[in-house]
Amino acid sequence: MAEPKWLQGLKEEDYIKEDFDATGKSRYTVEGVDKNDPDWLNKAAKKVHAAEGDDYVKLDAGLLTVNQINWMLRRAFGELTYVDDNNQFLWYNRPTDPNKKMLAKRTPDQVGDTMGAVHPDIRNVIPEAKKVIYALRNKIDGHDEVKMPVPNGNRHKLILHDYKRIEDDEGNYVGTYEWVQDIYPFVKYFCETTGQKLVDDPDATTGATYKRDEVDTATGASKHEEHVEKKQEETDTSSGASEY
Repeated sequence: MAEPKWLQGLKEEDYIKEDFDATGKSRYTVEGVDKNDPDWLNKAAKKVHAAEGDDYVKLDAGLLTVNQINWMLRRAFGELTYVDDNNQFLWYNRPTDPNKKMLAKRTPDQVGDTMGAVHPDIRNVIPEAKKVIYALRNKIDGHDEVKMPVPNGNRHKLILHDYKRIEDDEGNYVGTYEWVQDIYPFVKYFCETTGQKLVDDPDATTGATYKRDEVDTATGASKHEEHVEKKQEETDTSSGASEY
């Protein structure tokens, strides 16, 4: 994935210390259950007498049953995951279609796993994941979000991993929330609705992830990026788009 510049400057000796074995303890850690047990969810839920099904849950701005919360989150746009401040993977919005191919694959038996168990120990996958968590945990340079697109050479598909720092009411770090989605459909809809189009920007010499329809694998950057330019001031009557 393409890292933002501010993230690239972090020292490995700092972020590599992130405990992906989750040997510590969070405020809400369920003790007495092996984190990497494939049946962790059921065992942990039983241990704490967790609400389920038609049990009501009082939220800060609503009252819903567990079923209603599950149904709503399953329909949320994009793939969502939550990891707590002890680097334990606790939740994801499982697709209703078990055969759906996820952009960032997760499975029910992974719930409860440590971050070390969730991420494959190949290439620099774990060090890069540690860098993101470390940056959000410590709010490096005030950043509470990390956006990382996945270069794929196709400008009609832009997979974005958006990581956000989660805080309690006192501003303490309590975990990381990840949103993964192909954002091109948003761009396409915006252009069609407003009567605009994407064109190459000849002045974009740095920071662009794509180079025409190819990825610059040497630097991760390109000489061209896409930006939105108005087609015309008049309404595009053929497509129903307008200037407003």
